[in-house]
Amino acid sequence: ACATTPTPTPPIPSSPVPVLTVRPSPTPNPVTATPEGICPGILPVGFVILGYLPEYRTLNPEWGACLTDLVYFSVEPRPDGTLDASRLSEDTWRALRAMKAEYGTRLHLTVGGWERSAGFAPMTAKPAARARFVQNLLGFAEEHQLNGVDFDWEFPQNETEFENYIALLTEVKAAFGERGLTVSVALSADNASTMDLSRFAVVDRIHVMSYDRGNYHSTYNAAVEDLNTFTINDIPRKQLLLGVPFYGRLTSEPYTAYTYQELISLHHPPADVDEVDGIYFNNTATIGFKTCLVREEGYGGIMIWELGQDTWDETSLLRAIYKSAAQGCNVE
Repeated sequence: ACATTPTPTPPIPSSPVPVLTVRPSPTPNPVTATPEGICPGILPVGFVILGYLPEYRTLNPEWGACLTDLVYFSVEPRPDGTLDASRLSEDTWRALRAMKAEYGTRLHLTVGGWERSAGFAPMTAKPAARARFVQNLLGFAEEHQLNGVDFDWEFPQNETEFENYIALLTEVKAAFGERGLTVSVALSADNASTMDLSRFAVVDRIHVMSYDRGNYHSTYNAAVEDLNTFTINDIPRKQLLLGVPFYGRLTSEPYTAYTYQELISLHHPPADVDEVDGIYFNNTATIGFKTCLVREEGYGGIMIWELGQDTWDETSLLRAIYKSAAQGCNVE
């Protein structure tokens, strides 16, 4: 989940997911430094590469060469419709605006997140508080030159809270859409067991959190199934961004998590190895396979949790994503 740490969320009963026949995985082009720059090539029209930056990470301005969008994580909603933005840094805001000016990276803000969602239920329950929240959020977005906002309520607990969430998203979309700003929401395929996923089509993008899903928590096959869960619930493919993890975790309890950077530094795994010392993760090959799936099947793009866990050399997952998205893949 989009959380302050990559620890897994409590398990939610899974809904049945139709089995898809998985095609042979494409072989991503290797990541290599070239005179063209860090991330050479041109992305397919409309393809999104979006990464989250939690406030406890340091921004690497060069990420802008490989990203189309960056989401600053996060503010909390208060019951009265105001925002708690106390975690966010003005220094980071300045650096984000500089990155946007240099690379054209679109900037977004997350509202909520794991252990940051307590204010949603009381705020959304009152139309006046929702209206106040929409205006406060819009003012914040304009002040910080944002291109959109992202919602991560983990999780509505009953049908009333779900309906109030949809009402909030609808109202935010109406206000933000008038100004050309996008609205996104982070969801897991597991949410299909408690929510009507088709109702989330009201927003512009859905960030599919295809990680923390079982012992081997983010496999290629799980990505296929998770995307399918949303498409069979009437979400257009272009609205879906496949979420990929820049961390690994133990394949058994307590599911301790490790950043990708830690795994590379400690274990130096080959590019096609996704498990070391009982820790499952996505290396550049699997990340490339997933990017090729998204590119070839017409989905909206890739979402990353989260940027600060990556390396920044030839082993970089972000650079592997860009390479596969821009140059395509060879199918064996």
